[in-house]
Amino acid sequence: MIVYAIEQFGIIYSAFRNTTALLVVWYQDSFPLEPTERKLMETRGNKHTLTLKEVQASDFGNYSCVAENSLGRAKKYMELSGRPSPAQFRSTPFSRAKDSYNLTWVVESYPPLLEVRLLYRKIMMNDTHQRHGKWHEVILHPPKGETFSHMMSYNIRGLEAASVFEAIAQAKNEYGWNEVSDLYQFYTRGPGEDLYGT
Repeated sequence: MIVYAIEQFGIIYSAFRNTTALLVVWYQDSFPLEPTERKLMETRGNKHTLTLKEVQASDFGNYSCVAENSLGRAKKYMELSGRPSPAQFRSTPFSRAKDSYNLTWVVESYPPLLEVRLLYRKIMMNDTHQRHGKWHEVILHPPKGETFSHMMSYNIRGLEAASVFEAIAQAKNEYGWNEVSDLYQFYTRGPGEDLYGT
């Protein structure tokens, strides 16, 4: 599981099914962690939380939570990453135009974004199968900002009317590229359709 640093906090959560632990130890890259003013450890029943305040680059890495009781030992693994979270598309699926589409998405990243890759392609469909067109790639350089949530948009022009498309996005900050977003499908209006596609 990957956990993305949220603003200045990194919160790592671990739960063990039907287990109340007598001993819980957190590790970062195989080294045991001790609670400090910046690293808070909390246990409630079978839920264990490690909260990191004022996240620093040295906090990023692999974490594990080991819980022990009279029945045995259990271990969970997590990664705290400074990379951006995967893009979430926010556009409505149906275009307001026949030959263009305004794609909108949000990426969460505490460090400023350096670059965004947007890829889109047409999907050709008939009653029996579908075929994908070639990817078109757009490289975007986001405006510098201090916000944690980065809302971006790009107006794709020259699209074919009454068609189906899909897009993916990937963002980069000083810690690297995030995971590629989920595929997002969108549609252009056909001739004679109103704005709501009826």
